[in-house]
Amino acid sequence: MSKLTLIIKTTCQPGKRDEVRSLWDEHLRPRLEANDGQEVYFFCNDDQNENIFYLFELYSSRELFQEQSQAPWFWAYMEKVGPLLDGQPEVAMTTPVWAKGATL
Repeated sequence: MSKLTLIIKTTCQPGKRDEVRSLWDEHLRPRLEANDGQEVYFFCNDDQNENIFYLFELYSSRELFQEQSQAPWFWAYMEKVGPLLDGQPEVAMTTPVWAKGATL
């Protein structure tokens, strides 16, 4: 099983980033905190643009990512957050080859 990293850039409708973050806190954060298979997770606000945030995720396996990306709770979150976004997020799926602070 190879690990998977996701780097996601999301642009929100003007002034909606905090609302998106609140929905993320409500719907996704509890699941992330309870899931050891998502080994590293960062939610980062862009310092130059108040409407952009980035996610960095390290999954223990590609299978776990596939499972979670198809889960009903994830799509329920996406339905709520979708109208607050300005287009589709930019998603880079990558294979980690070196890391400090995480075991690959």
